[in-house]
Amino acid sequence: MKRFFLFLCLFFLFAPIVRAESLAIEKSTTQIRAEITEITSVSPVSASMNAYEFRAKSETGELFDVRTQDSIPDGIPIKLTVGKKVFLQKIDSDPPQVYFEDVIRTQALWWIVIVFVLLSLVVGLKRGFWSLVGLGVTFFVLFSFVFPRIMQGQDALTITIIGSVVILAVNMHIAHGFRKESFLAFISTVIGLFCIWFFANLFTHWTDITGIGSEDVMLLVGDIPIEILTIRLFLAGVILGAVGVLDDVAISQTEIIHELVKTDPRLTRKQLFFSAMRIGRHHIASTINTLVLVYAGASMPVLILFLYHSGDVGSFLNSEIITEEFVRTFAGTAALILTVPIATLIAAYGFTPIKLDTPHDHT
Repeated sequence: MKRFFLFLCLFFLFAPIVRAESLAIEKSTTQIRAEITEITSVSPVSASMNAYEFRAKSETGELFDVRTQDSIPDGIPIKLTVGKKVFLQKIDSDPPQVYFEDVIRTQALWWIVIVFVLLSLVVGLKRGFWSLVGLGVTFFVLFSFVFPRIMQGQDALTITIIGSVVILAVNMHIAHGFRKESFLAFISTVIGLFCIWFFANLFTHWTDITGIGSEDVMLLVGDIPIEILTIRLFLAGVILGAVGVLDDVAISQTEIIHELVKTDPRLTRKQLFFSAMRIGRHHIASTINTLVLVYAGASMPVLILFLYHSGDVGSFLNSEIITEEFVRTFAGTAALILTVPIATLIAAYGFTPIKLDTPHDHT
């Protein structure tokens, strides 16, 4: 009850801060939810792409004849069947024109969420429950504070750092308990957060990247004010992407120190530090590889595309979008490496070794 009460206090404390006005985007088209009632034609375009002609019925009862090639000339890899729910785009014209947009995946997403929640609760029990609450807090802060404030033109880096600290402060305590260990790990993670900022800022200065070289950012040009699309938006993304890894490392090292103190209270702070660092170095070795693979996996299509068009490795590495991925990966990894000794040192001084009474001979 104590943790739940503190969580509610934190929620209502930050709720007034994270409120943001919704941004209305004027549209010339209308999105329609519909269900396919009849497949009238299927034409193969390539080995895995097909063009469909189908009839769909909207939720209001309207019937539409749709050709996927009108909106996607190269065909689609999705198999359309009778009963599948789709999104259509209706253009306000005379007569109105309707185009295929995408299939509706919401129902499948809900099943994925249900499976994830059940696994978290069955395996994680109480910790799993509080981790889910923390996940909700993360979504709340991101979509109610960080993203809207950035879209309103506020400094992306400052807003992201504030949002990350709030997420860490709430999540680390409700997921791992309102304990000394959680607080010490939180302090270590916040220091690691600024380590990411330092390395990301240093590496972007060395490489002369602008932060707007990626295709994802270029998609925002014309829809988002250009003053938002700066190097600080790139730095904000680097920080946000590495926060969770720092959390894991800091908690692990803090718990190791705690267990060592309980196992042998006679260990000095120096002995605690070096004993925990021997374990921490193994954590560094495995996490570095994991972090690199995560970034490479997330950017695999882009990496393959640029390697294909570059012709040689030198040109491939010199392109800004690839340099951005290197900066993103190595800035987060460098901060991770430093967070291990930082968290270990803070924990070693946070948990004072117990002084055992020396037995006396009273005979």
